[in-house]
Amino acid sequence: MDSSRNKQLEALTALSAGDRSRLERLAVMAKLSAEDLWPDVWLYGFDDVEEGIRADIEADEYFKSNVGIDNAEVMGEVRNLIAIHGKTQALSGTRHTRRP
Repeated sequence: MDSSRNKQLEALTALSAGDRSRLERLAVMAKLSAEDLWPDVWLYGFDDVEEGIRADIEADEYFKSNVGIDNAEVMGEVRNLIAIHGKTQALSGTRHTRRP
């Protein structure tokens, strides 16, 4: 086992009761085990991991009632915008050039 992994495991076992409780709570929210969540907490900290989990939950809830837009539809609209913008520039003689 490498020393980084050993340090991570040592830190996990050395967590205070409060931090261990927070880790367990976040793991339940993330639908993971505390041990599976710990590497992220180790790297990014409790606050960032909790923020990410809450954002994921919020996004999941949002998309339950808002289906979003199909990728093919979005790409078609982008192609149309590019075609229109390109035609407008060609007709007006406007060209974007780099300036030194």
